[in-house]
Amino acid sequence: MDMQDRNVTPGLSERLLKEVIATPALKELILLQMKDIKPETAPGLIKTLLWGDPGISMSLFGALPDMVNWLLELLLELGRQLNGLPEPLLKDILGQVGTGIDTGRLKEFPGVYGQLAKRLVIGEDKTPEEARAAVIAAVNSALAGLDQLTSQLDANRSEIALSLSEGAKALDTAVLARSMRRIGLLAVSAVRQPGEKTGDRKSAGKTAGAVIALLAVLVVFKKIRGR
Repeated sequence: MDMQDRNVTPGLSERLLKEVIATPALKELILLQMKDIKPETAPGLIKTLLWGDPGISMSLFGALPDMVNWLLELLLELGRQLNGLPEPLLKDILGQVGTGIDTGRLKEFPGVYGQLAKRLVIGEDKTPEEARAAVIAAVNSALAGLDQLTSQLDANRSEIALSLSEGAKALDTAVLARSMRRIGLLAVSAVRQPGEKTGDRKSAGKTAGAVIALLAVLVVFKKIRGR
């Protein structure tokens, strides 16, 4: 879907970019700058944007939702355009992109944004009870979203079930079984309250429920693969 189909007035960035592309000297300058991009310079740019001028940083935060939406639309349009490329060319382009990405920086994302998410969800200097309540609230919110998603999936149940059935046949069930076993052991440990004895009836009931749920998932996948 192109811009004319959506009846969107070209923005300032697009108009400037068109003028730059139409000007050979400016275009060559941009290409030279793109070839000389250094990831190490990114932290300095962010620090300058955030703390160089309070007015700019506050305006930046105020415009952040629109910037995120702009970035999402940019990525969506990039995907639409890439979908129009021939498959060999697409694989070659994405292969070159993948080999050039610094995996070390990617590994830092969980730690950095995990800490940020923890501060947003739980907060700092919280008591164990407050932290637990915050986590439960976040989980319940995620479950509400999951419930809405599954209700939408239910409308196309037969088509989705067929796709899942075909996909499950190609799954590595050995890896799946190991992963489910670990999850099951974690669930058993979670439902067994501290101080409960292994033989307690309540603890045994919870443990049995977790084991049955785990076995049910494995049986379903085996049946799907056997079709």
